[in-house]
Amino acid sequence: MAFGVAVRERRLELGLSQEALAHGAGIDRSYMSSVERGGQNVGLVLAAQIARALDVKLADLMSAARL
Repeated sequence: MAFGVAVRERRLELGLSQEALAHGAGIDRSYMSSVERGGQNVGLVLAAQIARALDVKLADLMSAARL
């Protein structure tokens, strides 16, 4: 759940919609919604895709999530 919160916070900082972020990460919007709610356990590859779409290093996103 912490990863999803960090993703949502960064997305909102950038002024992106879930749909825009999902498109940038190459995943479905409903899946992105589930990630942000903590309903999905994200693997390393997908986490890296999301970080790239958020224009942030994966390590920084993980740190923001305190993981």
